[in-house]
Amino acid sequence: MKNINRRENPRMEIKLRCHVTSPALWMRGAMHTENISRSGVLIAWQGEGMPLPVPVLGQIITVEIELPANHGFGQKCIHCQGTVTRVAETEGDCPRVALTVNYMDFRSFHDRIRAFEALTPAASSWMA
Repeated sequence: MKNINRRENPRMEIKLRCHVTSPALWMRGAMHTENISRSGVLIAWQGEGMPLPVPVLGQIITVEIELPANHGFGQKCIHCQGTVTRVAETEGDCPRVALTVNYMDFRSFHDRIRAFEALTPAASSWMA
């Protein structure tokens, strides 16, 4: 019997730094991707410097995936919003979170980071 690949879109095994935000997390975390396809992203859920809570199934998450800089255009990112479809926790390793991508857009990376940093003090003072 022949194996049938049920994937609609091929995935690319690539490790890129990404930044995850979610209203339910109330924080921002830098992580890295394991693989990407047109319809999904697999993220190694390990924050830099601090552990982050693992999302639940159905939670909506926004991810900005850093792309290598191009000297003619500057650094860009893939900005996408996805729904958590799978969380795989293994002993001794960080959890893997799979997202189904709801939408994807290419943006200037540094502009988005500066906009977020401008909002952070306002959100912190509101929550204090």
